[in-house]
Amino acid sequence: MRSLTPDQTRFLDAARVGALATADGDGHPHVVPVVFVLDDGRIYTPIDGKPKGDPRGLRRLRNIRENPRVSLLVSRYEEDWTRLGFVLIRGTAMILEGGSADGRPAEEEAECRSAEALLREKYSQYETVPLGGPDSLFIRITLERATSWGMI
Repeated sequence: MRSLTPDQTRFLDAARVGALATADGDGHPHVVPVVFVLDDGRIYTPIDGKPKGDPRGLRRLRNIRENPRVSLLVSRYEEDWTRLGFVLIRGTAMILEGGSADGRPAEEEAECRSAEALLREKYSQYETVPLGGPDSLFIRITLERATSWGMI
């Protein structure tokens, strides 16, 4: 696993939203805005309780099952273009399931609980938006490459 620079880490820790890019087995891209947290060089994004129908059928999850290679773009836009910046993460995604379903590894369950706690700490919105529980889903991105540009 590659590591982030201190500047990239600070930028990602301060950022509130990113754009998650997935592609299906035929290479058709799909990009969605996501909230995320960084923990020990891995990025976690939840499939939370915001209205979206059956979460297990989401295109991003179907795409990850077919093709786990993903990108996460986290950018900062400013009217003063000398302050623009971004970090682009390329990595491999894995779908993690929280709760205590039969056959689920204890490590995966613990990883989900840790990601949930970090997300609740970063985003006060999770005081009212459902997150976690036996049916919870998270996407873990393992970093393969990080590039950055501008004022990060």
